Amino acid sequence: MEDGVFFEATQAEPLEGQGQTRAERRDQQIQRILDAAQACFVRSGFQGASMQQICAECGMSPGALYRYFPSKEAIVAAICAADREDDMTCFGVFRDATSAIEGLVDGAMAHITHTHKKGSAALFAEMRSESNRNGTIRETVDGHKREIAEMIAPLVQGAIDRGEIDPVVDLQTLMAVLMSVGEGIAINDLPARGIPLDRIETALRGMLAGMLKPTGKVQAENVPAEQA
Repeated sequence: MEDGVFFEATQAEPLEGQGQTRAERRDQQIQRILDAAQACFVRSGFQGASMQQICAECGMSPGALYRYFPSKEAIVAAICAADREDDMTCFGVFRDATSAIEGLVDGAMAHITHTHKKGSAALFAEMRSESNRNGTIRETVDGHKREIAEMIAPLVQGAIDRGEIDPVVDLQTLMAVLMSVGEGIAINDLPARGIPLDRIETALRGMLAGMLKPTGKVQAENVPAEQA
């Protein structure tokens, strides 16, 4: 039976014993394609990896694959969408942090740890490299970073408004630098290079303190009068 025909049959009704819904099978097939594409991008580069190679990697016919993704750019967009959800979870800790620096450090360390465990560094590097040549990929990658920055920036601005920090540069410049530093750390996967997480955290904390310049004002205001 042709792959495409078999695939269509599995979409019509569950295979015996599987008990999966159509949506579950669709999600499973999409993940199968994304996993195969990531392996091909890392091994051959974005330019070198073809849709035919991705089909072979995931054991799927072209007709079945194109049913989900019409191009490599569409696959990259789906990969970024999945990563964006993970990033939002990592950096979401900022909302409950006791200070801007603690929030940024906690979010960054969660992201560094997640990226390392997932082994995404090589893929991130390939996507960033391709973004310098491909406008569609650049918009996808930059859009991903922009959404993270737009989540963090208001929280940093709130710390500025409260007098908690007094950054050495304006907010726009600060966010550009922070996002670039974060991307660089993710691409280099420092834990894989033997740099302990606690040392990375210490370095990040020092860097952020230098850029954000905590004033101590908020902390002092929270100390009970009898202790002041």
